Amino acid sequence: MEYFIYLLFFLICIYTILKNKHFTTVEISTKFILFSFFIKIISGITLWYIFTYYYTENTVSDIYKYFEDGKHLALIFKRSPIDFFKILKGEIPKNTQILSNYYEMKFWIKPNSYGIYNDNQTIIILSSILNLITNNHLILSVLYISSISFFTTLILFKTLASYLQWKKLFFILLFFLPSIALWTSSLLKETITFCSLAVLIYFGNKLIYTLNLKNLIGFIIGGLALLISKTYLLGFITPSILCILFIKILKTEKIKLIFILSYTLIIFIVISWSINHNPITYNFNNKTKVEKKKEYDRVNQISYKKNVLGTNYNLLEMLRFKQADYKFEARLAHAKSLVNTKKLDGQLSNFFLCLPYGLSNGFSRPHIFEINSIITIYPALENLLFIVLFVALFIFPRKLNSNQQLIIFSLGTFIVITYIFLGLLVPVLGNLVRYKAPLLPLLFFCLLTMIDKSKALNFYHKYRRK
Repeated sequence: MEYFIYLLFFLICIYTILKNKHFTTVEISTKFILFSFFIKIISGITLWYIFTYYYTENTVSDIYKYFEDGKHLALIFKRSPIDFFKILKGEIPKNTQILSNYYEMKFWIKPNSYGIYNDNQTIIILSSILNLITNNHLILSVLYISSISFFTTLILFKTLASYLQWKKLFFILLFFLPSIALWTSSLLKETITFCSLAVLIYFGNKLIYTLNLKNLIGFIIGGLALLISKTYLLGFITPSILCILFIKILKTEKIKLIFILSYTLIIFIVISWSINHNPITYNFNNKTKVEKKKEYDRVNQISYKKNVLGTNYNLLEMLRFKQADYKFEARLAHAKSLVNTKKLDGQLSNFFLCLPYGLSNGFSRPHIFEINSIITIYPALENLLFIVLFVALFIFPRKLNSNQQLIIFSLGTFIVITYIFLGLLVPVLGNLVRYKAPLLPLLFFCLLTMIDKSKALNFYHKYRRK
């Protein structure tokens, strides 16, 4: 019965692609869009296959971890909907039978959430809903998610295509680039993040031109979805949203100036907060190595209680502990693709010294000289493509109008900030590729928007004639 329901859903998707004008575009043929839909479905199945038969340790696979927790949450709903909603509110059930299912959810509680919403719960809740629909069939859950991801990807394309000259190339990258195809087409946080970003950008773009209640509600929904999927991403994109708001209120075309002034102010505020709010200091003066170690441990415990378990947050200390968490988890999982992340120590000077490492890791890793398995080939080639396009935008620069400048500055600053922090904190290449995947479409969009197509093609034709 569950397979029949999905088959019906699948046919509805195909009918929608063929008949609904909102899912057709002049630049891309309907047949190719339909083919892209099948590729999205195949991508989801491929990732399921990899995590089922290639990486056979299901206890460390995110797909299986959250799916299994979703099973228990779905069972709680079947037994007691009241307890289900109590759990969503953060309460611990009192019913013994329900309590046993609650404690079977290994990842519902995240030990170190740093006072930020625990996004594990979002993917587990989604998984529980899919478990109820599919009667605990993982492959069916993946197929539903892949189908939904296709439509959000198509929506993102139609939103951004109007700014582009390279429309067909962008479409191909969106649906056929391995990292995007795999990591945004399965039962993972990255898929929810990608869909949330697509909705936020779609309605945000509409709001720029038409301010109405429908667009505002859609924009808020996209923001809330991003908040519960990857909270830090909403924080990173908020400055761009505020800059757009200022530009529209002031009705100015000095976009670059507004962004520079705004980010200068934000950096000043962050530095001031880090220096003055709950500062962490170590007294190493005139101490032996043993005494320095004791001093470090003593202050470290105080900092952990304040910045992780407490509510007095010091941003630099939080980043230090988060980096340590990632490294600990990598060692625990015996991760093979470890990369060097310069150690954060909670000091402002150290943070600025680490920034170049974060920038390099975020944008260039893994590179072609780090290919040591089939799994690392495709992200390395994607990063090579990024480098080629980055060079091309300086050789064939395109003169952008005010709307193009606005979206490039908005998405570009968001991408740079996110990639730097990922490069600083994430010590495993596989995880780095995954976490970057939802932003890859935006990165390639920005690069392609800034490259003049006619200049590039003229150069190509001249080179061929020679």
